[in-house]
Amino acid sequence: MTALKPGGAPKPDADIARRLGLEGDRRAGGYRFRWWHGAIAVVALVVLGWLLLRGGGGPVYVTQPVTRGALSVSVSATGTLAPRDQVDVGAEVSGRIDAIAVDYNDHVKKGEVLARINTDNFRAALAQARATLAQAEATLVEAKHTRDRYVALAKSDALSRQQRDNAVADYKRALAGVALAKAQVESDETTLSKATIVSPIDGVVLDRKVSVGQTVVSAFQTPVLFTLASDLSQMELDVDIDEADVGQVSPGAAATFTVDAYPAKRFNAKLIAIRNAPKTVQGVVTYQGVLYVSNPENLLRPGMTATAEIHAAGVTNALLVPNGALRFTPPNMAEDAGAAPTGAREGRVWVEKDGKLSPRDLTLGISDGKQTAVVSGNLAVGEKLAVNVQMSNGQASGGQGP
Repeated sequence: MTALKPGGAPKPDADIARRLGLEGDRRAGGYRFRWWHGAIAVVALVVLGWLLLRGGGGPVYVTQPVTRGALSVSVSATGTLAPRDQVDVGAEVSGRIDAIAVDYNDHVKKGEVLARINTDNFRAALAQARATLAQAEATLVEAKHTRDRYVALAKSDALSRQQRDNAVADYKRALAGVALAKAQVESDETTLSKATIVSPIDGVVLDRKVSVGQTVVSAFQTPVLFTLASDLSQMELDVDIDEADVGQVSPGAAATFTVDAYPAKRFNAKLIAIRNAPKTVQGVVTYQGVLYVSNPENLLRPGMTATAEIHAAGVTNALLVPNGALRFTPPNMAEDAGAAPTGAREGRVWVEKDGKLSPRDLTLGISDGKQTAVVSGNLAVGEKLAVNVQMSNGQASGGQGP
């Protein structure tokens, strides 16, 4: 029992202090350890609460919904624009350029004069050839007269057979001489005509490589004087398609492309051919694709660099799931649940409802790298698919982001 002191009942604090063996020296100013007990109790409660929260906090799933819509898959390729028909016009004869009749961007008609090469030497050669022809024709007339006379004399035995035969041979040589002279005249006339450079097509002048007074030499190869394009309202886009993508596209596929000159404008095109010849640059194999381009406004120019997207496949009104959901694996379930199968077009997603996950196996279709179309599977629009998981302490765990 607690002894009562004269004058009243014992104080509760004093009784507790005495039971714990912490009774202080009253003369020193009260219980000297009392404030330590309060501090220790507060710290203990804080630590206990933190441990309880940490141990009992569940994961928070980051989700994205199942949607329905259209999905298109395309193959990217770069290349350059070119005219559909481009012709290099050269000179077949050598000489000095006396005149140039056209310049850059001029429109020309087939047969229109582009330039003229000096013809002094060609005219002189032609005149000489014509004189030679006249001489050969005169010789032929004389040889024919001699032959006829000798043949008649030989019939009356007034002339030997040998003389007759010689006259016939002279006549034949004169015939050959005339033919040779005529051929030379025709050759020189052709050479003279080639001194006038004419357009082989209806088109536009893309490039002019000569100036008046310049000498061109065609002894070894034909020098190019002009480059013409038939019609810039119809062009080609030649692109390099990676060998990994070439099997996904085929002639007839629609395409779009952009050029640096008009970055906000997208032009339409159509794949018309894929060349079989490979092109290898630094170990990278590509195949040339040819796209038809309509250019009615003449905005596009030859040589422009373009980045094209060639349509490979597409679906409409399909269930779409984010690719992050197909890559997601719940934490601590990798061995039991597994991730989406690889190889075959099958996959697995995890539907989140009320903080719990349930797996759904799917048959997959095409993918654009961000979303994948669902061919079959128990899935509905609006269902939430886990793409990542975040613990209550703020740290991400398991799974992968979208």
